[in-house]
Amino acid sequence: MRAVAYDLSQFAPEPEVRTPQVRIIDNPSQKRVIKTYRARLITISIILFVLMSFTVYNNMLVDLTKADIVKRNQEYARLENEYSYLSCELENMISFKNVTNYAENDLGLVKISPSQIEYLNLHNENIIVESESIKDSAGIFERIYQTCLNLLSKA
Repeated sequence: MRAVAYDLSQFAPEPEVRTPQVRIIDNPSQKRVIKTYRARLITISIILFVLMSFTVYNNMLVDLTKADIVKRNQEYARLENEYSYLSCELENMISFKNVTNYAENDLGLVKISPSQIEYLNLHNENIIVESESIKDSAGIFERIYQTCLNLLSKA
């Protein structure tokens, strides 16, 4: 066992521990660096905010344009279907079968037979010949004129 009475370390001088003294030096260049750093940080933040805002606005416009395109494509498809339908209806209305049915049933027309067809042969000259039946079937003014002439010649 050790005796506490002979511990001389208690009486030995302790070495002095020097703590470095902290001195605050007012360095204006360091303050300028901190201010420029803050200014750059604020400027970059503002630029990034503006760019993000433009990106969001651009995406919004793209979405609106896509929605408009989809709407117009649907309208185009609807109009194309309507055009096809109306074209078929028009073809059905003016088909040859419908026209002949309308002519025969509503207008009372009949198809001509081969016996009703006459061909004229003109040999050398192109001459128009009036038949007597056409001359006799003169208009009303011609008949009035002829009647007036006959009355005046008798008088």
